[in-house]
Amino acid sequence: MPFPLVRIPDFPPVGGYLPTSFLDWEGHVAAVVFVIGCNFRCPFCHNVPLATGMAEGINTRAVLSDIWRRRLFLDGVVISGGEPTLYPNLEELLQWFRNDAQIPVKLDTNGSRPEILDRLVRRGLVDAVAMDVKAPWEKYSLLSGVSVEPDRIRSSIELLGALEISLEFRTTFVPGLLSIEDLRRIRLQLNGDPRWVVQLFRPEHALDPALRGIAAPSREEIASALPGVRVRG
Repeated sequence: MPFPLVRIPDFPPVGGYLPTSFLDWEGHVAAVVFVIGCNFRCPFCHNVPLATGMAEGINTRAVLSDIWRRRLFLDGVVISGGEPTLYPNLEELLQWFRNDAQIPVKLDTNGSRPEILDRLVRRGLVDAVAMDVKAPWEKYSLLSGVSVEPDRIRSSIELLGALEISLEFRTTFVPGLLSIEDLRRIRLQLNGDPRWVVQLFRPEHALDPALRGIAAPSREEIASALPGVRVRG
């Protein structure tokens, strides 16, 4: 089937595109589309141009054309950011992937907009979700860099946990901002959900320059303190 140019709406530019990834959706060969803009300012963020809206836009039609061309060789598409639930045409974009290209979709999110997540999942527009859980509730605003209502994050955790989709919760462990005890509290917040993953902080491109020179966290320390929890990075 030829590329359906006439059926592609004029989406705003995306901020980045990775044609092939073996890491962003476990067990899948996926293309990754990064949208621009985020409502958080996490000091440890490594996608600073995307989060702050400073990334140079890429023509969305060119990105979709490339994905369409390779759709039979891809296992899925990951929509990341930034924060995708802020993207004004997200639902329409997901419908294009699911209905036109017929490619499974994974969504990365910070969980701050549970009403959007609920609508997208219940309309069958996503097959998998990876949601960040930044910190224990009392530290959430500190790790997010903005004032956060924890109840909204709780709502996202609860609604996603109750649905029949592939799901991952993930926390980036940043030495100096989080402690091992904080990780234990997050595990309790998630009721010991086995889908929780701890990611190792990458200091090189952190939003906060003060974090760029700190030592990377120890995988062994985390694994020893949290038996049974997957550690990535």
